[in-house]
Amino acid sequence: MPLRDAARVACLSHAFLHSWRCRPNLTLNKDVLCSKEHECKENFSDIIDRILNKHSGIVVKILKLELDGISCRCLNSWLRIAVKPGIEVFTLMPRRRKIKYNLPCSLLSDGVRNSIRYLELGFCVFRPTAELGPLRSLRSLHLRAVHITGDELACLLSNALALEKLILDGCKEIIYLKIPCVLQKLSYFECFWL
Repeated sequence: MPLRDAARVACLSHAFLHSWRCRPNLTLNKDVLCSKEHECKENFSDIIDRILNKHSGIVVKILKLELDGISCRCLNSWLRIAVKPGIEVFTLMPRRRKIKYNLPCSLLSDGVRNSIRYLELGFCVFRPTAELGPLRSLRSLHLRAVHITGDELACLLSNALALEKLILDGCKEIIYLKIPCVLQKLSYFECFWL
C-alpha cells in the first residue's frame, strides 16, 4: 500500500494504526502526501504532523522530509519525534526560497550519532562544533545549499571516520576545506558551486 494511503487509513482506522506505527521508513513530501489523481485540499503541515505524532515512540529507520512548498513551522517538534536512536537515513530539505531553519546539533544525540549512516541536508543552517562528538556509522554526507563554513565542516568530518562519500552542492560559505587525513575510507568526493 502506498505511504499516502497507509497514512490516511491509519488516521481513520484504529485496527490499522498498529501496523502503520511499525512502518520504519517514512518519505514525506508533496508527491507522497497528495497524488495527481486526488487534489489535496488539506494543509500538508497538518498531515505530516498527524503522521509523525501517530508514529511517536516507534523507531524510524529512514526519514526523508522534503518540504518544498510545505510550511516548516512544526519542524523542530517533527524532528524530536522521528530522529531517535536507531535512525539510519535522514534527509531534510526545508523550503528553498528563504533559508531560515537552523538545524540544532543536539538533534544528533549519542544514540543518533551511533546509528546514522546517511545524512542529507539542504537549504538550512548547520553549525557543528567539536562538542558534537563522533558519528561512528556515518558513511555518506550530502549537503545542498547548507550554510556551513569550511572549519565547521572540517570539524564534522574529523568526527566521521567511517565516511566513504561526501557531496557538497552550493555550500557557498565554504571558502576552503581541509579534509582530515583520518578519513581513510573516503573514496568519493563531489563538489559543485552553483
